[in-house]
Amino acid sequence: MTYQFSHDDLIWKALGDARRRLIIEVLATGPKQTGDLVQLFPDIGRTGVLKHIDVLTEGGIIHVRREGRTRWNHLDPEPIRSVCNSWVAKHIDGIKSSATKLKLIAEKEQ
Repeated sequence: MTYQFSHDDLIWKALGDARRRLIIEVLATGPKQTGDLVQLFPDIGRTGVLKHIDVLTEGGIIHVRREGRTRWNHLDPEPIRSVCNSWVAKHIDGIKSSATKLKLIAEKEQ
C-alpha cells in the first residue's frame, strides 16, 4: 500500500526546506527570472535550483511563465495561506483554552 500525498502535503513539503523558503521570500518582492534565483545558490547550481522550483510548482506556490528561453517565476501565496490557516484553526482551541487558564491564574494572584 502506498500513501497518496494530498495537495496540503505538497505545500508543507515545499515549505520544509530553507532554500525553498528563501526562494519564496525573494519572489514575494516580485517575479524573478530563473537565472536570478540560481545566483542565490551558487553551491547547488542551476539543476539544484530547478529541482526546488519544481517542488514549489508542484505545490502551486510558484507559477512559471516562459518567454522564449526565459523562465519567469511568480509567487502565489494563497496555497501557503490556506494550509497555514487550516492548521492554525485545528490547534487554536487548545491555545485559547491555555490562554484562558493563564488569564484566570494571573487574575487570582492579583
